[in-house]
Amino acid sequence: MPGLKITSPNSSRGMISAIVIGLAMLVGCGDNVQFRNPMAEENPKPKPVAAPKTTTTKPAAKPKPSPEKQARETMIRTTSLRGGGASRFTGGKSVGVNASVEDNVDRLRTEIASSIDFAPTMIVWVVDSTLSANELRGYWANATKQLYTDFQKKGLPGGKPADNLSTALVSFGEKTNVLLDPTTDFSQVIEKIDTIATDNSGKEATFETIGKVLDQFGPIKKDQRRELLVVVVTDETGDDANQVDAVIEKANATGVRIYGIGVPAPMGKAMAEVAPQESRTDGMAPMRQGPETRYSQIPDMKFASGGFGSDDIDSGYGPFGLSYLAYKTRGAFLISRLRSAAWPGTAVRFDEEVMRRYPPQYLSESQYQAKLSENKALASLHQASQLPQIEALVYPATQFTVEDEARLKNALDGAQRIAARLEPLVNGVYDPLNEGEKDRDKIVDKRWQASYDLALGRAAAAKARVDGYNQMLAILKGGRKFEDPSHNTWNLEPADTLEEAGSRLEKVRVQAKEALQRVVKEHPDTPWAYMAEKELEMPIGWKWVEY
Repeated sequence: MPGLKITSPNSSRGMISAIVIGLAMLVGCGDNVQFRNPMAEENPKPKPVAAPKTTTTKPAAKPKPSPEKQARETMIRTTSLRGGGASRFTGGKSVGVNASVEDNVDRLRTEIASSIDFAPTMIVWVVDSTLSANELRGYWANATKQLYTDFQKKGLPGGKPADNLSTALVSFGEKTNVLLDPTTDFSQVIEKIDTIATDNSGKEATFETIGKVLDQFGPIKKDQRRELLVVVVTDETGDDANQVDAVIEKANATGVRIYGIGVPAPMGKAMAEVAPQESRTDGMAPMRQGPETRYSQIPDMKFASGGFGSDDIDSGYGPFGLSYLAYKTRGAFLISRLRSAAWPGTAVRFDEEVMRRYPPQYLSESQYQAKLSENKALASLHQASQLPQIEALVYPATQFTVEDEARLKNALDGAQRIAARLEPLVNGVYDPLNEGEKDRDKIVDKRWQASYDLALGRAAAAKARVDGYNQMLAILKGGRKFEDPSHNTWNLEPADTLEEAGSRLEKVRVQAKEALQRVVKEHPDTPWAYMAEKELEMPIGWKWVEY
C-alpha cells in the first residue's frame, strides 16, 4: 500500500533493545542527572547527593511562593526599551533586555501560539485612543498589522486553522468603543486597526473599559469554549485605577489572561516632572503614569541642593493598577520605552537585576491597609507620602552685615519668615515618621525598608536644616560678638554640626545622617541609595563664620 512502511523483525527487535537500554540508562542516572535551568545563576554549585534513606516518608508539601518571589518572577517576564536615557551605575549604557513596542507585540505572538495550541482562542485588543498615546499606538498598529499579515500568508502557528483565533478590537478614552466584534477574518482586523480615532479629552476610563470587555466577551468565550486573552495598550495608568480589585475579581471569574503594553511608571510619583502631552478641564492630573506601588511610598520633598528635585527616576516597573491586574490574571505587563516621547526620556534608570530584588507589593486594597495597621513605621510612611510636595530650604539668606542693630534685626526677621513658613510643612512629614520609628525593625520587605529609612532620613535632614537655620538666626539676633574686632559680617555656612543650635536639633541631625547612611549601605546601587547620596551631598547642619 502506498505510504505504508514495512519493518523487518530484526529492525523491530533492534528498536525494542534500544528502548530497553535507554530506560535502563535513565533509571540508573537517578539523582545524579542535573538539568540546567536557563534562569539560574552561571556555574551553579552541584547539589550534594543525599545518602539513601532506609525508611519511606511522605514528601513535604511544596511551599507556596511568597508574593515577593512571585512578583520577581513576573518582572523577569517583562522587557524594556532603554531609549536614550542615562543609566545609573552602568556608565550610561543600556542594561537588561532591549525591547520596542514591536518586540512586545511579537512576544504576544508566542502567547497566542501557546494559547491556540491548547484551545481555540479569542484575543481582544483594548487600545488607548487619547492624544498622549499616539506614538505608542502608532508602533502597536504597525506591529499588529504585520502580525495578522503573517497569519494570513503563513497560517497560524502550529498549522492551526484560521478559525482557531478570533479577534476583537476596542478603543477607549473617555468612552469605550467596540470597533470590531470577534472575527476570524484577519483582513478585517488589519483594516479596522487604522480606524482608531484620537480622543482629545485626555480622560482614560481604563478599568471601566476592561470591565465592559469582560462583560461583553466573557459569555462568548464560554459559549464558544475559547481561551480569552485581553491586551491593554496604553501609556497611562488610567483615571479609575481604584477599580482594579473589582476588575481582578471579575477577570478571574471569567477565566482570562490580561496583558499590558505600556511605559514604565515614574518612581513614587503619579506624574513625571516632564511637561504633559495632554491637558484637561476637570481639574484632574493631565497624565497619570504611576506610581509603581498601590500608593506612593516616597514623600515628595525637594532637595536642598537645588535642581535635582526635578529629576525623574524610572521605577523599572509598570504603573501599579495595570501591572497588578496582569500579575493576578497570569498575564504580564510589557514595558516599552518610546523613542521620542518625553517620558521616560532621560530619566535615571537602574540595573534590572538590582531592581528585581525590590518588587512592588502586589496586594489588594484590604491587604495593603492590613499591612499599614500592623506596623506604625509603614503607616507613617504612607501618611507622609500622601502629602503635597514640600519645598526645601534652597538658597536662603546667609550673609548678614552688622551696620546697626535695627537693620540687622530687620534682615534676620525677614530670613526667619522663610523658615517659619516651611517649619509646619516639614514637621508634617517628620513627626509621624519619627513616631513610627519604633516599628522600623519589624519591617521585613526590602522595598519598604529602603523607603522608610530614606523618608525618615530626608525628613529629619529637612527639619534639622529648617529648624537649625531658624535657631541659628535667633542666636545671632540675641547678640553675638565678633572674635576679631575688625570683622563686621556673619556668614551662616552648611556644616556637619548643630551643636550651637542645641542638643535637640543635633540629635535630629544625627538621626538623619544615620538613616541616610543606612540606606546607602544596605541598599547599594538602588534609587533609594541614589537619593540618600544626593541628600548627603550637602551638610545637614549650620555654623557661623565671621568676616
